[in-house]
Amino acid sequence: MYQAFVLLLTAALIVLDQFTKLLALAFLQQEPFAIIPGVFEFHFTTNPGVAFGLFPGNRWIFIGLTSMVVLVILAVLLSGRLRVHHKMLTASGILIVAGGLGNLIDRIFRGEVVDFLYFKLIDFPIFNLADCYVVVGAALLLIFYLFLFKDEKSPSKAAAPGRAQTGAEGGSPHEGGTPDSSAGQGGGEA
Repeated sequence: MYQAFVLLLTAALIVLDQFTKLLALAFLQQEPFAIIPGVFEFHFTTNPGVAFGLFPGNRWIFIGLTSMVVLVILAVLLSGRLRVHHKMLTASGILIVAGGLGNLIDRIFRGEVVDFLYFKLIDFPIFNLADCYVVVGAALLLIFYLFLFKDEKSPSKAAAPGRAQTGAEGGSPHEGGTPDSSAGQGGGEA
């Protein structure tokens, strides 16, 4: 069930990305469309490189690297190991895989990535939904490892399950850390 959820959500995000790129190809190639004049607009362009148009002309290297990264993350996602740790890791993985595959589809079938989202106010490089997925997914991953991962591995929380377990067994730990078999056996604490 978990694997089906991961695959369906990833596929839905890829379809949304590809649909918006088809709209950009159909309607934005002639002139930009201002959503908020001077601030944000749909502005068609293509990118033969990676982020910010860097390293153009290395299409097959990008296809190979993206494929490897996406396959590794997808394998980890489908293994179910992330589900045990935190939902944020699953969301991060889904977003990164969907974004990577969305742009990979462009590189394979169009030879370059279709971009159309433009923050004109700050003259930010033009990007697309797949780029948004990767950035948000990477941000979630960073937040998880900076703020949540350390909390899960802290000594006080790691020791807590052991204490709860011995208490549930009805005994108190000896110096060796095992429950006292004589305590709590008679029906409760005094």
